[in-house]
Amino acid sequence: MKKVLSSLVFAATILLIVTGCSTNKAFTWDVATGDKIKIKLETTDGYDITSDVPFTISKDGETLSQGTFITIDGYNQYMNAVDNDSTANVIDSGTKNGITYTFYSVNNSEFNYIIKIDGSNTGILLGNPNSQSEAEEIFNRLTISKE
Repeated sequence: MKKVLSSLVFAATILLIVTGCSTNKAFTWDVATGDKIKIKLETTDGYDITSDVPFTISKDGETLSQGTFITIDGYNQYMNAVDNDSTANVIDSGTKNGITYTFYSVNNSEFNYIIKIDGSNTGILLGNPNSQSEAEEIFNRLTISKE
């Protein structure tokens, strides 16, 4: 019995350690399109997100990225602008967890995502002036959904 109890305590401790390793912060906005949009950020390692619009994502108090909501018409206009801008370079595009995104750089000095939230009339512009890897890290920490 003592061995079983000891094993259960050990398993519970491991479970607490594993589940305690990741933290999240989320906000839901009522945006001008009439949609309710939720953005959740994995905040481990000092990351944070504000509830303002535009919202900012920071690490250890330093602003890294800024995002704002756009309409689907705005999404289409930004996509057309990227397609027609000779200084824009599409790095990646695809779908992920209910969003469609395009990741691009402008003159390799600005790294931006244009995001369309599936099933909604809303998009998001997410910009990072620092680096491709930093922009990708932030994007991979986000979960975006229509509520």
